[in-house]
Amino acid sequence: MCALMLMSKEKNRFAPVDDVKVSLGQFQTTGASWLTTHVRAFILSKTPSLLYDPFAGKGSLLRYAADQLALDMKGLDIDGSTGWPVNDSLRHIPTCPGAIIVTNPPYLAKHSAKRKRVYDAVADHYAQRGDLYQLALDRCLAACPAVVAIVPETIINSDYPKSCITSITILENNPFSDTDCPVCVVCMDKMGSCTNLGPSVFLGEKELGLLSDLERKRLHPKKDIIINFNVKTGRIALRAVDLPSPAKPIRFMRREECDYPVDMIKVSSRLVTFIDIPSVDDGHIDQLISEANSILAHFRADTGDVLLSPFKGNTKEGKRRRRLDYYTARAILERACGTSKQEIFLFK
Repeated sequence: MCALMLMSKEKNRFAPVDDVKVSLGQFQTTGASWLTTHVRAFILSKTPSLLYDPFAGKGSLLRYAADQLALDMKGLDIDGSTGWPVNDSLRHIPTCPGAIIVTNPPYLAKHSAKRKRVYDAVADHYAQRGDLYQLALDRCLAACPAVVAIVPETIINSDYPKSCITSITILENNPFSDTDCPVCVVCMDKMGSCTNLGPSVFLGEKELGLLSDLERKRLHPKKDIIINFNVKTGRIALRAVDLPSPAKPIRFMRREECDYPVDMIKVSSRLVTFIDIPSVDDGHIDQLISEANSILAHFRADTGDVLLSPFKGNTKEGKRRRRLDYYTARAILERACGTSKQEIFLFK
């Protein structure tokens, strides 16, 4: 069956979605990029007797892992047509002694369920968590001490507890055949192997460092300068998302350099905006923009891009597309103004 997903409230645009597939989270893991060297090592370090997937679906992930690791497997699924024993694992997962859970649970945020018009089918699941994958992780940890799960990369910036997560591995190579949702692999251990330092973060095989160290590099605004976003007359434009072309990354620019229609700017705009800083003279906008882009580039390089929200799909170079939130954008512009002041920047 198909439902209609709201694409644009202003234009009254909708797109068809498979409501059964979306509400059950039936997106199949067909790629092998998720089983990195350190994920493999984590699984084998638990010396499991079998691999257990309570959200097995067609079984591609489970069968691949069992074959690669030479382990037995057990699967469950809510859909009886998949051939696995039927179980609603968002409600309860039976324990399986000696197993490690390896899974791709369903993802569906509360706001997405409403936008895709499938909320009524899953509404009771949101009493505890704001996304189905988070509830799934809770159920997995209740059933098994060690869990490996492919989940949305947004878990990094979410408020989901990370005390049991030992590593987060960002996957730029899409392991799915039917969605481009940015994902990562979390390795979880509730038996005390985690430290207060939090999880290590990897980009594929490359280790970027501890999440706690990266978090210390997050930029926070002081809000000591008036900076207005989504102002149609704003003199500074911000393309807040990486476009597929590597030549068009997130960037601050003069408004006349931005080809986005001014009348499309709304209070709710988050991907492109016009900004005004009343205290900055017209003649010094270019210097401010240059400094802001320099700060942005340093921040992205210094944090491995981990602290910017992932955006669907990759660039044509295969890099994860990112989105700059306005909280961080404000912090960058404040620092750019501060640097400019030191350089005898003229303000009104």
